[in-house]
Amino acid sequence: MLNSQYEILEGVVESLFVYDADVNYLANADRNSQTAGIVSVLQAAVGAPGAVHSAQAASDSGDPVEAFTMNVGNQAIQGSFWKTTFKNGDNVKVIGFRDDGVFIAVAVTSPVNRMIWMQPHCERGIAAQRKYLLRNSILFVLAIFILSSYLFTVPKMTLWFYLLCSSSLAVLSLILTVGMSWKDLMTFAHQMTQAGSALGIDSPEDINLVKSTSAMVKSGKPELPMGVYYY
Repeated sequence: MLNSQYEILEGVVESLFVYDADVNYLANADRNSQTAGIVSVLQAAVGAPGAVHSAQAASDSGDPVEAFTMNVGNQAIQGSFWKTTFKNGDNVKVIGFRDDGVFIAVAVTSPVNRMIWMQPHCERGIAAQRKYLLRNSILFVLAIFILSSYLFTVPKMTLWFYLLCSSSLAVLSLILTVGMSWKDLMTFAHQMTQAGSALGIDSPEDINLVKSTSAMVKSGKPELPMGVYYY
């Protein structure tokens, strides 16, 4: 089990106040537009939730979220998720860290329902995120080759020149998207892994909230709003 940098508070939600906000979660604000763009592309490629909101994050204002303040016990808590749907009186676990006397929530869980609210883009642990990026990168490269087969239709074009052009375009595209955004994308994965470790989940690096939520919905559980998952 990994050691988590996060703490857990457990108790009843009190004095909950929810309001709309725009939050930039990306590690490097000067590359905000670029990173949010590739997050959106990768999510949309597999129909993952969050693609629309990730695209909106390409603006300097960040992600449109529902921020909140609340108390659990005597501790003041602040945070923000795509949708904040827990209520006063709910028994929750809050995962996060302390900052100047305020507890900053990275995740909130409802253990009885196996539900978790996570900060935007934090849907997969480190290992799951790498697999996700690798799979979609391969699909992206294949799409480049298929597109190239239609674009490079000069009758006298030799096979080696076609392969050179397609390979160069694919490599350049990956460098400009996944390569230059890798740090930010993996930052989200590290946050998910740390949150899972704090909760005591086995193999937190393999967490895939999109997959676990889909499986629970197929088994009969009700569908959840954007940014709320089953774990």
